Amino acid sequence: MPVDHELARRIRALVALDPRVTEKRMFGGICFLLDGRILVGVRRNGALLVQCGAEAAAQAVRRDGVSHMQMGERTAANFIDVEGENLEAENELRQWITLAERYLMTLPPKD
Repeated sequence: MPVDHELARRIRALVALDPRVTEKRMFGGICFLLDGRILVGVRRNGALLVQCGAEAAAQAVRRDGVSHMQMGERTAANFIDVEGENLEAENELRQWITLAERYLMTLPPKD
Protein backbone atom coordinates (compact mmCIF):
# COMPACT_ATOMS: atom_id res chain seq x y z
CA MET A 1 0.00 0.00 0.00
CA PRO A 2 1.51 3.38 -0.95
CA VAL A 3 2.13 6.15 1.54
CA ASP A 4 -0.59 8.83 1.78
CA HIS A 5 1.40 11.69 0.31
CA GLU A 6 -1.48 14.13 0.82
CA LEU A 7 -1.39 13.52 4.59
CA ALA A 8 2.41 13.94 4.52
CA ARG A 9 1.97 17.25 2.67
CA ARG A 10 -0.54 18.45 5.27
CA ILE A 11 1.86 17.56 8.10
CA ARG A 12 4.73 19.34 6.34
CA ALA A 13 2.60 22.46 6.08
CA LEU A 14 2.03 22.41 9.84
CA VAL A 15 5.62 21.71 10.93
CA ALA A 16 7.63 23.38 8.16
CA LEU A 17 8.61 26.42 10.18
CA ASP A 18 9.99 24.41 13.11
CA PRO A 19 13.74 23.89 12.53
CA ARG A 20 13.76 21.05 15.06
CA VAL A 21 11.60 18.88 12.77
CA THR A 22 13.16 16.56 10.20
CA GLU A 23 11.64 13.96 7.91
CA LYS A 24 12.74 10.34 7.53
CA ARG A 25 11.40 7.19 5.86
CA MET A 26 10.60 4.68 8.60
CA PHE A 27 8.21 1.77 9.18
CA GLY A 28 7.39 1.71 5.49
CA GLY A 29 6.09 5.26 5.68
CA ILE A 30 7.28 8.79 6.41
CA CYS A 31 8.06 9.97 9.93
CA PHE A 32 8.52 13.49 11.16
CA LEU A 33 11.05 13.70 13.97
CA LEU A 34 11.35 16.40 16.60
CA ASP A 35 14.95 16.68 17.80
CA GLY A 36 15.57 13.14 16.55
CA ARG A 37 12.51 11.50 18.13
CA ILE A 38 9.40 10.40 16.26
CA LEU A 39 6.75 13.08 16.53
CA VAL A 40 4.20 11.78 14.01
CA GLY A 41 4.30 9.68 10.89
CA VAL A 42 2.28 8.58 7.90
CA ARG A 43 1.83 4.80 7.94
CA ARG A 44 1.44 2.58 4.87
CA ASN A 45 -2.18 1.97 5.82
CA GLY A 46 -2.89 5.71 5.72
CA ALA A 47 -3.05 6.11 9.49
CA LEU A 48 -1.27 8.86 11.37
CA LEU A 49 1.31 7.50 13.80
CA VAL A 50 1.47 9.64 16.96
CA GLN A 51 3.96 9.30 19.81
CA CYS A 52 2.10 10.53 22.85
CA GLY A 53 3.13 8.46 25.87
CA ALA A 54 1.34 5.58 27.52
CA GLU A 55 -1.09 7.68 29.58
CA ALA A 56 -2.32 9.81 26.68
CA ALA A 57 -2.41 6.74 24.42
CA ALA A 58 -4.64 4.90 26.90
CA GLN A 59 -7.09 7.81 26.79
CA ALA A 60 -6.88 8.31 23.03
CA VAL A 61 -7.69 4.69 22.13
CA ARG A 62 -11.15 5.18 23.65
CA ARG A 63 -12.01 7.23 20.56
CA ASP A 64 -13.30 5.58 17.40
CA GLY A 65 -10.59 5.15 14.79
CA VAL A 66 -7.71 5.32 17.28
CA SER A 67 -5.70 2.24 18.29
CA HIS A 68 -2.37 1.34 19.82
CA MET A 69 0.38 0.99 17.21
CA GLN A 70 1.03 -2.64 16.27
CA MET A 71 4.39 -3.77 14.93
CA GLY A 72 4.02 -7.45 14.18
CA GLU A 73 3.08 -9.12 17.45
CA ARG A 74 4.08 -6.13 19.57
CA THR A 75 1.88 -3.31 20.82
CA ALA A 76 3.66 -0.02 21.40
CA ALA A 77 2.32 1.61 24.57
CA ASN A 78 3.62 5.10 23.71
CA PHE A 79 2.32 5.20 20.13
CA ILE A 80 -1.13 5.32 18.58
CA ASP A 81 -2.48 5.03 15.05
CA VAL A 82 -5.16 7.56 14.14
CA GLU A 83 -7.39 6.70 11.18
CA GLY A 84 -8.33 9.19 8.47
CA GLU A 85 -11.78 10.14 9.74
CA ASN A 86 -10.05 11.74 12.76
CA LEU A 87 -7.78 13.79 10.49
CA GLU A 88 -10.13 15.44 8.02
CA ALA A 89 -10.00 18.95 9.49
CA GLU A 90 -6.70 20.79 9.85
CA ASN A 91 -7.43 21.54 13.51
CA GLU A 92 -7.82 17.80 14.17
CA LEU A 93 -4.46 17.03 12.58
CA ARG A 94 -2.89 19.94 14.46
CA GLN A 95 -4.28 18.60 17.77
CA TRP A 96 -2.61 15.20 17.24
CA ILE A 97 0.71 16.88 16.38
CA THR A 98 0.42 19.10 19.47
CA LEU A 99 -0.31 16.06 21.66
CA ALA A 100 2.88 14.42 20.38
CA GLU A 101 4.95 17.57 20.81
CA ARG A 102 3.78 18.04 24.40
CA TYR A 103 4.80 14.47 25.21
CA LEU A 104 8.22 14.78 23.58
CA MET A 105 8.91 17.97 25.53
CA THR A 106 8.67 15.91 28.75
CA LEU A 107 11.53 13.61 27.66
CA PRO A 108 15.21 14.31 28.31
CA PRO A 109 17.29 15.44 25.34
CA LYS A 110 18.29 12.62 23.01
CA ASP A 111 22.00 11.89 22.82
